[in-house]
Amino acid sequence: MSRILVAVTPLAGHVKPMMPVAQQLVKEGHQVFFQTSDIFSEQIKAAGLEFLPLIGNANYDYHRLGEFVPELFTAASPMDQAILYTKHLFADRIADQYRGLQQVIASKDIDLVMTDVLFLGELPLLLSGEPRPPVIACGVIAPSWIDSASSIFSGPDSTPEGRVRNVEENERFLSMRRPGHRYTDAVLDGLGVTIPGGFTINSIYRLPDLFLQFGTEEFEYPMEDRPSNLVYTGPIIHKESGAEAPPWMDQLDRSLPIVLVTQGTLANFDFDQLINPAIKGLAEEPVQVVVTAGGSKEGKTLSAKNAIVEPYVPYERILPMTSVFVTNGGYNGVQQALSYGVPIVCYGESEDKPLVSARVQWSGTGVSLKAGTPMPEQIRDAVRKILHDSTYAERAKTLGAQIAKSDALQTISQAVDATIERLSHLKHEVGTKRG
Repeated sequence: MSRILVAVTPLAGHVKPMMPVAQQLVKEGHQVFFQTSDIFSEQIKAAGLEFLPLIGNANYDYHRLGEFVPELFTAASPMDQAILYTKHLFADRIADQYRGLQQVIASKDIDLVMTDVLFLGELPLLLSGEPRPPVIACGVIAPSWIDSASSIFSGPDSTPEGRVRNVEENERFLSMRRPGHRYTDAVLDGLGVTIPGGFTINSIYRLPDLFLQFGTEEFEYPMEDRPSNLVYTGPIIHKESGAEAPPWMDQLDRSLPIVLVTQGTLANFDFDQLINPAIKGLAEEPVQVVVTAGGSKEGKTLSAKNAIVEPYVPYERILPMTSVFVTNGGYNGVQQALSYGVPIVCYGESEDKPLVSARVQWSGTGVSLKAGTPMPEQIRDAVRKILHDSTYAERAKTLGAQIAKSDALQTISQAVDATIERLSHLKHEVGTKRG
């Protein structure tokens, strides 16, 4: 039995997919410690896992982001918001995340550390040159790695002209993100470690001993310089087996196509971003609209005779009967819909949402609205397009069949065992470095 520390950025979209991973490792006979913020302690314990709190400023409540990063809600552009996230939501937490890792590794004699992709406290652990356990990072969000086979803005293009475009646009992206990258370098420098050539977005993918991307390779852009440590596991599909259908499902008009609408669990404080435009745009359409507020009871939603609005909707119950999934682009939610062969109407301008939306468009599994706040008519027209053009559903079903072939939890479990066996010497020898 190995002792494994699972350390997770305290955001719902990061904690949720890491919990079944931890549970699977416990089933395999490992002792697992799940470290995140106190707001998730009851969920972690209810899942039968041993909870450890993050320390210092790493232990925050994401519902109160506006209090400690007030600039987030007044940022002039999505890029400015992304830089603020990099600086103050992630880089500023590195020191206390790292201290927490060190304490748990020493006190629990940890054999392996697993983190989510944005838990940057792993970086000084990887870079210090001190003895350490092997480290596995997990891609719980859409990857934003830079590769010459595709542009971060425009997607893949392998033609000579396209490759020139890819390089130019990727360099422009890196230039735009450089303030956040330099800020991260300064934080690491304060801890006495540096990344050769400086921190870039690729650092979080290439530095860990193993990087597990929680997605299917068929949904991702092709790569030319694929890192040797990268493994696609397939998505973590959350299913509550045996859960009873909520009473409101009996009210659904099953004679109509069902359109499921969600704004996710983080960007759910302003329903005018997607939910209300969708309700308004679809109010006169011959569809049954089901809206989930992502657990939020705040904000005001519009009403329509063909819409049911609920704080929580069990995806495993509603997706098998859904014709179109309208979403702001949550990575795992999109893949869960695709696992049922459901085509997507997608928009998003914050976090990894634009990357997910671009992949939906590129893969042919849906329509990207390419708008920060879509108009009701845009949503209506996109839903009509998918309902009237069967190629979207066909592509979604094809990708769903690929997802069905994956077994993410088993792949992750095997990768953990192999990594511990292969790299157990790191606890006793000087840590290796990957550039």
